[in-house]
Amino acid sequence: HIGVVCVTNIKPFRELDIEKVMARLSNAVARGLGNLRETTVVPQDEITWQLKDIRFDSTSVYEDTVRTALVEKLELDALVFVELKHLQARMMPMSPTPYGMSPNPGMDLTVDLKVSLINLNTSQVWQQGGQQRNYQPVQLQLLGGGNNQSERQLLLALARPLQRFLYRIAPPPRPQTRHFELSGD
Repeated sequence: HIGVVCVTNIKPFRELDIEKVMARLSNAVARGLGNLRETTVVPQDEITWQLKDIRFDSTSVYEDTVRTALVEKLELDALVFVELKHLQARMMPMSPTPYGMSPNPGMDLTVDLKVSLINLNTSQVWQQGGQQRNYQPVQLQLLGGGNNQSERQLLLALARPLQRFLYRIAPPPRPQTRHFELSGD
């Protein structure tokens, strides 16, 4: 059994529902780990529901009491711990294009993400992370509705490091080529 927990210390603000983004990130990691054969993936919702008295953060996840609770209550063998440590968004008055600068505004997003795979039985930890940048032109929202462009851009910025992590942990299935004897004998 392998569990997934995504956390951040970044507070939600008007333009970005960070909790919603982290929930989507957790679901995406759980889906990606579904490529592992004979492995049960325990999503973040179930972990936080079963362990209501434990608050997960960058230090508590390594404590013996938390590891013991994860092993005894949920029977987990490993935990994927995703931590969004830093987020910086800057509005740029001009957008770079292949032909120079464009007068259209854009948003430059920099994130610092750390992904850890924790073996709960041996306490071994494998980590991967670092900063990732994403630049997108700002699109005008003509109709009311939710402005989820910043959420989409944050998910895009987080996608590349998570794809690399998941590819190493749970590679996608490879297509099989089968040859059949069609000669009739």
